[in-house]
Amino acid sequence: GDNAKNIWTHAWICMHDADNEIVNSQANMTKANQYSLWHEVYETTGYDARNATYKNGTFIAEDGTDLLALFKEKSKNGAGYELYSKRWLQYAKNGWKKENDLVLKIGFDSSGLYDIGQEKGYGAAQNMWMKGVSQSMFEARV
Repeated sequence: GDNAKNIWTHAWICMHDADNEIVNSQANMTKANQYSLWHEVYETTGYDARNATYKNGTFIAEDGTDLLALFKEKSKNGAGYELYSKRWLQYAKNGWKKENDLVLKIGFDSSGLYDIGQEKGYGAAQNMWMKGVSQSMFEARV
């Protein structure tokens, strides 16, 4: 199944606040940008960007495929291509640093699964932080 993928996706979403700022001690913008780039290239081309070689202004897969050209061809919109191709070229200059790969550690205790780097938990017994939140935030009005 997709349990691991779904847990990871949930942790990814929860590590951002309402302003889309990272609020997780396991992450930073470098890691988030590198993950976002890897994910977008993989979803668009089916190739792992970390294994490509930078040569003559483009990225070559192990089988010889020009990944930048393939990414441009398969991108759904030009703005996405512009953003990610610029980000990809930054990694070409600096190298893909595996230590910047985003790794989210998930813990488990009697209350269930929880994100180790998250200040605010969402498990059954991890809701003490909500006591200080205004009740009106949770009220539904019709």
